[in-house]
Amino acid sequence: MMRDQPTIAMDNSVLNRLAKENDPEPVISAMLSGYEVRVPEMAFGEAIATAKPEVRMKLMEVCRLLVASGSGITAAHWLMDRHIKRFHDYPLRYSWRNVQSRYFDLEEAILSGNYHVDEALVSEQAAQMEANQAEFEQCFPKSQRTTPLPNSFADWIAECQIKDGSFWNTARGLYCAAFRPQNGIMIGRLLSNPPDDAALKTFLDLCPPMRAIVYAFELTHYDRSLRKEKALSYKAGRNDQMMAVYLPYCEQFLTDDKQQHRCLTEVASRAGIPTQVRFYDDFRSSLPI
Repeated sequence: MMRDQPTIAMDNSVLNRLAKENDPEPVISAMLSGYEVRVPEMAFGEAIATAKPEVRMKLMEVCRLLVASGSGITAAHWLMDRHIKRFHDYPLRYSWRNVQSRYFDLEEAILSGNYHVDEALVSEQAAQMEANQAEFEQCFPKSQRTTPLPNSFADWIAECQIKDGSFWNTARGLYCAAFRPQNGIMIGRLLSNPPDDAALKTFLDLCPPMRAIVYAFELTHYDRSLRKEKALSYKAGRNDQMMAVYLPYCEQFLTDDKQQHRCLTEVASRAGIPTQVRFYDDFRSSLPI
């Protein structure tokens, strides 16, 4: 049962800052006493990929302390699959809050303390993350358009949300991807009739996690493909942008990464998600330590 406390989630940069504390236990205890703490699977996955064993062991201990009285959140792509399939099957009964987000197997794995000694898993995780990032960047080639580029992300959002615009194509692509056989859930089930813009709007209005990731991907599209040279940049990578899925699950999202802070703040604002994206130092200074 969730406690009646504000909820926080964090990225891997915060786990790294906690691991660098001379003694992280008082900081973590203060966090747990005032907040419901949720550790995203993607943050833990990045911690597993840490090359130096001594640093990785510290990160695993930080995760163990957090999860001992907190909880884990399912991997972003699995979470999106669950929301999409629940809405697709039961559109009139769909409620995003009723879709399970807690990752009990992750919590058990963290508490077991076995991950940091499996060097094969570490290498595999690091290689997969590198491959995912490379594939992600290839999705956003520099635009060859002959019309003027947008002056800002706000301008791009206004442009890409027209009928059959990029915003809806991104949402449609993510929606259809949940039905590909390799996703593992309901193997072999394919989507023969993709949703139109109106159906996608209904879903995005009802599902803040999905809405957040579409805005995050369009932010990367704008930054990599369409941003003018001197315009404000949004250079967060794949994992950073995927973290947008977790924004609706917390009142505060913590990061120690300036680009991550800028990107997720923009996403939360544009997607209408009332989550405060907060720097770790600012948050830590507020704790009663």
